[in-house]
Amino acid sequence: MSRMPTPSVKRRIAQSTGIVMASVLASRLLGFFIYWTVAHQVGSNAVTDVYYAAFTLPDFLNYLVASGSLSLIFIPVFTKYIAEKREDEAWRVFSTVVTFMGLLLIALVVLAELFAPRLVWLLGPGFHPEQRVLLIFLTRLMLPAQICFYLGAILSAVQYAKAQFVVPSFAPIIYNLGIISGGVFLGPRIGISGFSVGVLAGAVCGNFLLQVYGATRAGARFRPNLDLRHPGFRLFLKLAIPIMLALSLVFTDDWIMRWFGSYLQPASISWLSNAKQLMRVPLGVVGQAVGVASFPFLAQLYSEGKFDELNRTLNSTLKGLILMLLPISALTIAQSSPLVYLVFSHTKMRLVDLDATASTLVIFSIGMFAWGAQNILARGFYAGRDTLTPAWVGTTLTFLTVPLYWIFVHRLQHLGLALASSCGIMAYTVVLFILLTRRTQNHEAGALLLFFFKVSVASALAAGAAFELVRWLEARIAWKTTHGAFLVLVLASSVGFLLTGLFAKLLRVREIDSYLNRLRSS
Repeated sequence: MSRMPTPSVKRRIAQSTGIVMASVLASRLLGFFIYWTVAHQVGSNAVTDVYYAAFTLPDFLNYLVASGSLSLIFIPVFTKYIAEKREDEAWRVFSTVVTFMGLLLIALVVLAELFAPRLVWLLGPGFHPEQRVLLIFLTRLMLPAQICFYLGAILSAVQYAKAQFVVPSFAPIIYNLGIISGGVFLGPRIGISGFSVGVLAGAVCGNFLLQVYGATRAGARFRPNLDLRHPGFRLFLKLAIPIMLALSLVFTDDWIMRWFGSYLQPASISWLSNAKQLMRVPLGVVGQAVGVASFPFLAQLYSEGKFDELNRTLNSTLKGLILMLLPISALTIAQSSPLVYLVFSHTKMRLVDLDATASTLVIFSIGMFAWGAQNILARGFYAGRDTLTPAWVGTTLTFLTVPLYWIFVHRLQHLGLALASSCGIMAYTVVLFILLTRRTQNHEAGALLLFFFKVSVASALAAGAAFELVRWLEARIAWKTTHGAFLVLVLASSVGFLLTGLFAKLLRVREIDSYLNRLRSS
């Protein structure tokens, strides 16, 4: 019989998860409110399609320097020196990485600003000339924010490595508030450009200035240097280069959908963006929080050679993710229409926009669990200082699934893009799970799959009942109103979650009681 992770590690992960989960919840709600504000002030049309597409080149630049994955790369390097009692060397590596990568990113931003017209045409070839002019302007406006994202990411990584999660957790909150403020206060004067100004302001304040303060509190020591031959910097590059050169579906999915979406009817990109953002709210609160909070401890366990405990911690983390995300995804599918009507009914979105967003949300939610699980599985590799495996798996699957996007978009339009997205991320998650199980010699993989099956059955049965209840309520109340949609969601969700717990008990999912007790204690 396998042992559970030691109480100290479980407690620290639970406490850290609580901190990160609260901040991610606030961040995701604010992130969704950005989309709501865009829909409220502008609607869903060709202009909003351009605004969402304008993030593609800045996001690509961010991906090119591995900024989005920087904490996953730098934490194992940093904790290696901390575990060896060589903290001075850890700060030297930190200074080298900040200096070299910061200069590199500044150069890339300048080049992107100069060649934005040609690059933007490649990323959104289906837009009309007037849309392309706006796309170039918005892209240039948001490009400098990537410097703040990069510096903030490595400053946050230092704080994570020191098990300090509070200040980094405020970065996305302030960033989102900046975008909302730009849209609300500048939108009436300069239109959609106000949101892009908010992107830059939010990045400067939340992702850079605040993280300078947080890293200083964590004891960060920075002295500019270009000691590129330092073993620690070489290890950082060894971990970073596979991610920089890879085109993993986790990052390219949005870009691919925007590329194909530029050829579809106006508002298609907006429907996809709104639906995916709705799906990301619970996904971020559960999946991202668990992944961010657990990773420093996984990296520490690997550095200390405690491989059995690392395995047990991974299994326990995945079970918690399964228990939370599967019921949420199933109930989201069952209640997509009242959910979309609740959150977007008081905007400039038309009925056709609301219905299109709801149907798109159903398809995205099929892959919700996979989006959360791949986050944990990839961190299992990163904790062992292996960024190559997730990179080549993700890149290979990206190239294999691009034809799937092409086939589905011709048959199902925007719904086809959402379906290809869900199929691709599920395939990526399955392959990562198989490879990680072999790598770590996880003898409890079979029990984990059985647990997944039981919770899936319980969630599906409960969601089926919730769906029938939604149909029954929709025939009897005016649900296409804020109050009506809210009433339907409350009643159907309550029944759905209660039935999920009941069916899970009947299927002998014993972990429910232990996880509930752990949540209460933490």
